Amino acid sequence: MDIQDVLGRISLFADALTPQQRSELATRCRLVTYTRGMIVMNEGDFGGFMLAIVTGRLGVAVADRRAARPVATLGPGEIVGEMSMLTGARRAATVTAIETTIAVEITKVALEAMFRRSPDLLDRMGALLAERRTRLSSPDAPRATESRTREIIEAMRRLFGRQPPVNP
Repeated sequence: MDIQDVLGRISLFADALTPQQRSELATRCRLVTYTRGMIVMNEGDFGGFMLAIVTGRLGVAVADRRAARPVATLGPGEIVGEMSMLTGARRAATVTAIETTIAVEITKVALEAMFRRSPDLLDRMGALLAERRTRLSSPDAPRATESRTREIIEAMRRLFGRQPPVNP
């Protein structure tokens, strides 16, 4: 299984990274396997990694007053854990393997190396994440996208120790 190929099929990486950057990132990632019923991420934890799903399905649930409430099922080509890992926020949900799942694990450390080599990458990824999140919550809100983009990029800069670019 070619990790670079997997990253190239996921819009976040395909749109924000060059083929060379995807190749460099792939060398810092690893394939992981979760068997049915395994907890992959816990709500409230800090996120040191995100996953790009290759095969299988993961269930996403949030804590309710009485029990966990399912909110999504994710499959091949989708990512999970990106907002927490990239912004430093705690995990917003618990993720569990519904069936045996193979995924590419992308760590904060792996992305830090990419951000050091390509400073504009942080801004591009932040903008893409903000656009995705805003589209999911309110499809017709361009101002919300701009505001959310600034918030996400600022959180990413704080977490990864990057300063805003200097404009001439």
